Order: sequence, then structure tokens, then C-alpha cells
Amino acid sequence: MLLKEISQISIGILKNREFNKDGKNQYEFFNLKDYEENTGIIEVVRADKDFETKKIKKGDLIFRLIYPNKVILVDDKIQGMLIPSQWCLIRIDKNLINPTYLKWYLESEEGKNQILTNITGSTIQKISVDSLRNLDIPLIDIKKQNNIEDLIKLWEKEKKTIIKILENKELLYNDIIKEIIEKEVK
Repeated sequence: MLLKEISQISIGILKNREFNKDGKNQYEFFNLKDYEENTGIIEVVRADKDFETKKIKKGDLIFRLIYPNKVILVDDKIQGMLIPSQWCLIRIDKNLINPTYLKWYLESEEGKNQILTNITGSTIQKISVDSLRNLDIPLIDIKKQNNIEDLIKLWEKEKKTIIKILENKELLYNDIIKEIIEKEVK
């Protein structure tokens, strides 16, 4: 099924054209660096236009149109923000598709290959919103999609645990090596 048949897709806001310091409406603006590095620096912008319907909602997906593409499932941290024009909002029909399943598919090898075949440009490589709308998404029973979501969440939890174990092991081995060196130096 085509992505446009199971979701509404709209491009983000062109900040330089729409915002001005004297605008009557105030919005928080999504920034990938803040999202990934948790800097706590959130840009607040003002506009005369009402962009309430353009705010991202929990359960939406946002997709970076510029390569390398990125898919983010909107959570509590970023809900209510506006996204810039190099991103688009994918608001899914939750009766047809699970957002975690769709995110997984878009990040899978098959999804990436579909996206790559639609990328244009030599200097700035990007996929058009129209091409994104026409991606073919394998639609399976919603209950199976929900089961896949459970599996994805379990795997993400396991990855975090493994990373924590590796970090603790690194500290342990560094302490042992440091102790050995200190004994030899004395």
C-alpha cells in the first residue's frame, strides 16, 4: 500500500519566510542536534500565522528529506513543536498502521533501498515529498504490527542493557590496568 494511502504527509515550515520577531504566536522549533544530544536548547520562534495544525503530535513520524534520511517517532520530548522545511510530518492512520512498525520499515534495508531509488541531486541529495508519498509499504494485519512493535521495543531494551554492560566492563578493565601500572611504578 502506498504511504499516502495510510497517512497524511506534509512538509515542515520554511522558517525564514514564515517567522518574525514581532509575531503574535509563539512556537518551539525542532532541532535535530538538541534532540540527539539533549542540549536543552530549544529555539522559540514567533509568527503571525497560526501553525497549530502543523505541530507534531505524539505517535507522528518526522522524516528528514535530505540524505542521510532520518526517521523519528514523536514522543513527549518533542511533541507540540514545529519542524523545519527539510523535514516532513507523517501523520498515520493508526487503524491501518502502527507507527513503530512504519519507522522500522522505513529504516529497514528494503525501505532504505526504496528511498534511495527516489533520491535526486548531486550536491544536496534529497527525496521529494511526492516520492515519499508514493513509497510502497507492506501492510500486514495490525495485530501482527503490534506484535512487531513489542519485539522492536524488547530489542531496543536489550541493546541498552548490552551497551551499559560494555560501559561498566570498560570501567572495570581500565581500573584493573591502572592498578597494575600503579603497582609497577611504585
